[in-house]
Amino acid sequence: MNLLKLSPGVHAGLLIRPRWPARHVCVDAQVLGKLLAIQAELPAKIDLILTRGYEPQASGLGLARNRFRALGIGLFRLLYPARRDELADIFGSNGHDVDGTHIDVSFRLNGRRVRMLPLGVFTPSFLQRRSVRRSASVLAQIHSALIQHGFRIHHNATERLQIHCDLIR
Repeated sequence: MNLLKLSPGVHAGLLIRPRWPARHVCVDAQVLGKLLAIQAELPAKIDLILTRGYEPQASGLGLARNRFRALGIGLFRLLYPARRDELADIFGSNGHDVDGTHIDVSFRLNGRRVRMLPLGVFTPSFLQRRSVRRSASVLAQIHSALIQHGFRIHHNATERLQIHCDLIR
């Protein structure tokens, strides 16, 4: 594993915007190379945004995320009692604490950030479906490019909209 620590801004054509409270994104060098190749292949109107990578569980960031995660789980259970089976997928580390091959990306379209989950993981399913309808073709292009370059997109609908993916080859 060759981890790179990327600061906010543009890195070789890829936008880096760490998700709060992080100040940087750590990714494996191979992941970065694949993301740069994907960005080069996408139409000019689509910009990938790398938002999350490796976060060691023992770090201060890991502790902060664990506290927010506990609060989030309680609120999610209250708001969406029928979606309890999604708690592990949505609030679990999903490999972000393992290595730099588990990432979340987002995107801009024509220079504007597209928010697939306007209320974060608390975005109701009907709003998620509306976001998908509005951006279906762009989202399909991004997912397809990620898969072609060896990434697996998360199976959970909410995680798919955060574009959580893992490099598998």
